[in-house]
This record gives sequence, structure tokens and C-alpha cells, in this order.
Amino acid sequence: MKQTAKLVLVASTGFALGAGAIEGLHAQAGKAPGYAVAEIEVTDPPAYQAYLAKAIDSLKPYNAHIIVRAKPDVKEGPPVQGNIVITSFASLADAEKWYDTPPYKDLIAERQKSAKGRFYIVEGVPQ
Repeated sequence: MKQTAKLVLVASTGFALGAGAIEGLHAQAGKAPGYAVAEIEVTDPPAYQAYLAKAIDSLKPYNAHIIVRAKPDVKEGPPVQGNIVITSFASLADAEKWYDTPPYKDLIAERQKSAKGRFYIVEGVPQ
């Protein structure tokens, strides 16, 4: 009798752990990334380069990466002055936290002094 009870306990514990792991994998698979999107027209190249080096370092704790940094080929609408920069984050929350807290929050004024543009944070499509 004790043997059967132990077997049932082990089986149910294994089932619960397995179900939890599968649920976690599904949650990760459906997680939406976050993106910081900027239209940047550099007005002071040396100052912008100094800002950029620090901004890239600020991404490391979030495991975020610049995935686009180029002049766009505009097909419709007014031309973009400068480049488009898109930075990818694991989630919208990570992108918001990066923007709103040091060290990046302290760099915003540097970017605004060395470049003109618009800055957006958007949620991507779940992967």
C-alpha cells in the first residue's frame, strides 16, 4: 500500500512539473518583443558618436540589440531626414524600463542636443 502511495505521489509530482514547464514554454513562445524606433537626423556628429557609444552600452543589461540603423528607402509619404534606428528588446516592459531609467534616461538630453528626430516605443507581434 505504501509503495502504491509513493508511486502515485511521484507520478503526480512529475506530471505537475511537466505541465508547469510546458506552460512556461508556451508563455515564452507567445511573448511579444518590444522595439525602440527612432528617426534620427544628426546635427552634431562628434557629440552624437559619443552619445551612441554610451547608448549601446546601456542596452547590455536588457540583452537588447540594434537591428536597423540605415537611411530608409521611403516609398510613400514625406522623406525621412536622417536614419531609422530600431532596437529590439525581449518585451515592451524591457524597452520602457530601459528608456525610463538610468543610464539611458540620463543620455536622452545628449541625444536631443546632437540630433533631431522622433522616438517611439512599440510592442511587436508575439513570436
